[in-house]
Amino acid sequence: MSEQSITTLGDFLKAGQTEYQVFDIGRCLTELTQEQFDAVEHQQQPYPYPIARQAQIAVLFQHKSAEQPPYLWFLQFPLDERGLLNLAARNQYLEYVINALGHEITGELTEEQQEQLQQNPYLLTPSETQRAALHAHVQCQHNLSPSIHFEAAEAYLLKPNGSQNWQNIGLQGLHDVAARLMQRNDISTAIAEHFASYPNGVRSPLAAALEHQSIPAHLRNALLELINTADSELTTDALRALASASDEPRVQKQVASLIETANADQLVVIAARLWRVLAEPTILNSYLNAIAKLDVTLFDALFQDIIALPTVRPQLLSLIAQQQLSEPVQQALNRLKSQVK
Repeated sequence: MSEQSITTLGDFLKAGQTEYQVFDIGRCLTELTQEQFDAVEHQQQPYPYPIARQAQIAVLFQHKSAEQPPYLWFLQFPLDERGLLNLAARNQYLEYVINALGHEITGELTEEQQEQLQQNPYLLTPSETQRAALHAHVQCQHNLSPSIHFEAAEAYLLKPNGSQNWQNIGLQGLHDVAARLMQRNDISTAIAEHFASYPNGVRSPLAAALEHQSIPAHLRNALLELINTADSELTTDALRALASASDEPRVQKQVASLIETANADQLVVIAARLWRVLAEPTILNSYLNAIAKLDVTLFDALFQDIIALPTVRPQLLSLIAQQQLSEPVQQALNRLKSQVK
């Protein structure tokens, strides 16, 4: 492939003879198919998982034939008001990379090349949780061994009252366990049984690990039972852990029943991790009523977050156009509009 025909990041990766995967890491860890990513790069569809008007992605690639370790890029690109990829930013990033590497993108880098790559403004420094979730998912997907932290996490989650000290559990171990729950019925059954009684120091990071991975139905059902508990921290953790199941009817029904009494943290989790439930207009309307009771800064942030989501935006604009909003919501929107002008 000639340099002139390279117009997208996908083109560049193909020209380098690589096999590659693209993951969204901004919301819940989600792999984008090459077709999806190509459509995003050609502005044929909005980026599906925007966060703070950014596309936060991880690109994992490896040369098709050469025996080399895989490479991993963490990137973020701005999105326009329609949620489409900012092509000027993407093109500038490509220019940085092509100038530094040419087409030998899987070769050993010189110090000068490394410095050139580090100077571009589109590099993303992932959080520890983002990095751990991706590493666990990829290792499991490619049938590779988990990290050395897996066994300690496995032992504790199976027998929390045993001799294993929970303070010795590494974050990566919890993510390694979460990535393997679809193959490990014994661990998912133990988590279903003990989730409510795990200490906060285990349960909260475990919930953060579960939100990025698929979970079996029996664990989902156990977590659903905890949604309306009187313990607000437990409810919040259970919500987070259900993120991958947010398109399930039972989950949507249970979340809908919670919204009216949800606290600020839980309303944030719903927007950030269970946003798929908001595609249903009745639930969305209830959610708007709930966030209108929050302080103005949080309302503005949450409203701007959900209106950027391609699966929620049409329903939200329809509610506004049809004037189906309550007076508190309408007042909050009028205030927000006045600030934008």
